Amino acid sequence: MVKKGVTGRGRVKPYLGILHQEYSLYPHQNVLGNLTDAISLELPAEFAKIKAQYVLHAVGFDENYAKTILTKYPEELSGGERHRVALAQVLIKEPNVVILDEPTGTMDPITRIQVTDSIRTARDEMNQTFLIISHDMDFVLDVCDRASIMRGGKILKTGLPKAIVNELTIKEKDKMLKNE
Repeated sequence: MVKKGVTGRGRVKPYLGILHQEYSLYPHQNVLGNLTDAISLELPAEFAKIKAQYVLHAVGFDENYAKTILTKYPEELSGGERHRVALAQVLIKEPNVVILDEPTGTMDPITRIQVTDSIRTARDEMNQTFLIISHDMDFVLDVCDRASIMRGGKILKTGLPKAIVNELTIKEKDKMLKNE
């Protein structure tokens, strides 16, 4: 029997992975610890290491570097590497749906490219659904295969990213012309 209402809270949690805009890694844990112990992923040690390497590869680290990065601590990583490890932390639990909140919001252009590539790679490698909340239209065009416009918590329109971005751009231009 499926519990409904307040008593059924949390039943979807095992199927969702969420990476908030302001993510954080555990500074006292190395990368392997952040991908396993810190998130209560209970696996035999060798299997945990293999799975961590696989997920790190899926977010864009080459296989050799994925092996060496396991012993590094967050402060030893670049901003882009930390972001990819945080994404791997979400993906290692194999959620059905991954929600990314402004994944490129605070990034420099080079880190943005690395993270964009890692998200595309992870989506293809892990075969998961990604729901991305973003105001970065270039990012939407680079990563998404469908896009929606939301206002006031309601979806107003859904379609191909290029069509949605074009519509937004036209509306913004019209607004600017009316205000002149």
